[in-house]
Amino acid sequence: MKVQLSNVWKILVICTLISCHADSEKKNKLTVADTNKKTIEVKKTVENNPHKTDTMEFVGYNDDGDYFLLIARRKDKKFSFVNDGNDDRSLLRGDTIAVTWTTDTIYIAGDGDTPQQADKLVSVAKLKDGNASKFRKAYRKPLKYHWPQEENYSKPYLDQLYTMVEYYVANSKNELLQQLVKNKEEINYSIEKQTRNNKEYVLIGIAASAEHRINTIQWLYFDNEADKLYEYDLPNDKLITFDR
Repeated sequence: MKVQLSNVWKILVICTLISCHADSEKKNKLTVADTNKKTIEVKKTVENNPHKTDTMEFVGYNDDGDYFLLIARRKDKKFSFVNDGNDDRSLLRGDTIAVTWTTDTIYIAGDGDTPQQADKLVSVAKLKDGNASKFRKAYRKPLKYHWPQEENYSKPYLDQLYTMVEYYVANSKNELLQQLVKNKEEINYSIEKQTRNNKEYVLIGIAASAEHRINTIQWLYFDNEADKLYEYDLPNDKLITFDR
């Protein structure tokens, strides 16, 4: 009886060893297969995402979301490029740029890390100054501005308004404003909230300072939600879209 039990135990041990060895080989094969599969997927991703380069007009930066963005346009179409790897913020609206990008996967935070295809910036280079850059180099002094102290505007928002007003001044057809720029006279602007036809706008008054008096020469209405800028036509009391 003892001999029979001993033989049974031996058989059980041998079977266990064989089973473990088989499981190990199976696991190794799966690991190799998975690795090869992932390698192939990565290789396909690289092959399917070549770099593209095109000449565009710089529109602006947007650093408010989960991903920093560089916005540009070609003709009437706008493009957004993920701009996380680029710290330079020296481009101005209207500059002609060469953009190199690739299409890749990003993950939207707060949405279950949902994967989404996006254009990622590889490099950007300025090819030609736009009117805003030319204005800044020629005028050589900052625009001055003021706003009601009860309005707690953030610095990034004030910077956004500044570049927008600067772009307007550089491209405006207003003859009085053009004369101020030509003579390098002081230009300032006011910022306040204004409701028009039950809609709230940011009202911007561009003015010249003369003998301690402020003469407003152009009113602008900015729609934050639609990101649209309007010139105010005083004689006709209407808003005219300014092409941004």
